[in-house]
Amino acid sequence: MHKILFIVAAIAVLYGCDTRKQPQVVDTDLIAVVHTARCDTNEMSRWIAPYKTTLDRVMDVPIGYAPQTLQIGLPESPLGAMVTTAMGYYATTHKQHYDCIVTNIGGIRDSLAQGEITVGSIFRISPFNNRLVVLTISGSELRELCRIIAAQGGQVTSGIAMTIANGSAENVKINKLPIDTLRNYKILTNDYLSFGNDYLYPLAKYTSIYAFEATLREVIVDYIRYKTRKGDRITAKPAGEVVVAYRDK
Repeated sequence: MHKILFIVAAIAVLYGCDTRKQPQVVDTDLIAVVHTARCDTNEMSRWIAPYKTTLDRVMDVPIGYAPQTLQIGLPESPLGAMVTTAMGYYATTHKQHYDCIVTNIGGIRDSLAQGEITVGSIFRISPFNNRLVVLTISGSELRELCRIIAAQGGQVTSGIAMTIANGSAENVKINKLPIDTLRNYKILTNDYLSFGNDYLYPLAKYTSIYAFEATLREVIVDYIRYKTRKGDRITAKPAGEVVVAYRDK
């Protein structure tokens, strides 16, 4: 016992006699930082400038025109309809069949403003590098997926029709047909959701996966350019597949 006390005391003395200087606050000052201020003489600014110029040149490329703002929202929205249409167009042109489309509203970060659409506009909408995938899941898992989507108040979907009543899915149909739990379904989605993220766990139980090379952002840009080449402006409206009903409990 005495030996233990001696060791503890020795350690305390050694640390107490530490002659290394400890940092001390000698002065403070508040410096206002204005986010719009520029400092062209700053060395870092000069180093970044060429890269920023190149980036701006890419981001400012016009790719289309929206006659009105496309808002994002739940259970359906104009921007959600445009995004799923772009996803479906890409999958079809790459000869990949799907039964319905699901992407997460959390991955769509902004609305599409009225006016000229640039590459930068789409980066603001879809800043993540999530790739498109086609997942094969069972009818039972698809039914559970629809139950979760209803409990969330919806997600960005196409080909899934349902009535959301008090957070529950009613009259669920895939391409106008009831879900068949004895068959498999192909879901066009993104690789982020293939891990069951955003609580969409059934998507992680896929039996097969086909991964595209393109990200969702690239798919949207590709679709807008396609529409612009045809002389079309970028418009969209909800399909009316998902309806929210309030019922007395």
